[in-house]
This record gives sequence, C-alpha cells and structure tokens, in this order.
Amino acid sequence: MPTLRRAQRALIVLVATVPLLLVTLALLPALAVLPFRRERAAHAQAMVRQLSAWTRVLLLSSRER
Repeated sequence: MPTLRRAQRALIVLVATVPLLLVTLALLPALAVLPFRRERAAHAQAMVRQLSAWTRVLLLSSRER
C-alpha cells in the first residue's frame, strides 16, 4: 500500500509539472526582454515571484504528511 501512495504522488507531481514547465517556457521571451526596460522590470520580478510560488507549492504539496 505505501508503494501505491508513492506512485500516485509521483504521478500527481508529474502531471502538475507539465503545465508549470509550459508556463515557464512561455514566459522565457518576456523574461529575456522585460528586465532591460526600466518601466517593466517590476513586472518581470512579479512573474519570477509567481513562478517561484507555484514551484514551491508543487514541491511542498508532493511531500508526505
């Protein structure tokens, strides 16, 4: 039974990682350009903070309780 729970958790993390990777890849062009424009640097920082938060939630939710 513990093996089944681990497999389920691994599958959930894998399924949740795919959209996170797609969003990250979609934001890469913006993150390559925005920091070089003063008026948009804060926007780029907000995007990076959001990606970090999503990654943190994904990793913390996959831990055993």
